[in-house]
Amino acid sequence: MPVDQAQHRIEAELADVAGAFHPRLQWAEARYESDPDLTGLCGTSGCKRTGRAEMSARQAARVRITPTRNQEPLDVVQALWTGKGYLVERNKGSVEVKGSGFSLRFVSGVEGCAEVWASVFNVTDIGDREWIDRFGPGGQAYAATCATVDDPYWSH
Repeated sequence: MPVDQAQHRIEAELADVAGAFHPRLQWAEARYESDPDLTGLCGTSGCKRTGRAEMSARQAARVRITPTRNQEPLDVVQALWTGKGYLVERNKGSVEVKGSGFSLRFVSGVEGCAEVWASVFNVTDIGDREWIDRFGPGGQAYAATCATVDDPYWSH
């Protein structure tokens, strides 16, 4: 899959999750990464890139979600993804989709934080380093962005 198509798919999934919440949640800037597929042993002899990569993004809600509401965001995302025809697996604090060539994960309840991950596999590798490369905007101070804002509905 070309990089621009994978990035569009990821951004659309993030936007769909953000748009599913009522009342709305504020979201931090997404963090994008590309992890190349490698062959061989990556020790002293090195390893080679296959020309393919996994592109992923994660995005955190700025709004703190109180423990009494932490299942509600899971319900929202599960309904969204089920409505898209995805097979959704639900655990205590997360919902996940493992599709053909992509995966999605939403987590709620970690110290009031909610996060969504979207990954696309078998993407044309455009990186120039041996390991993880960034693509797209944002994400420098990612850890500092989650659950920093109180909201009249979600935080109380």
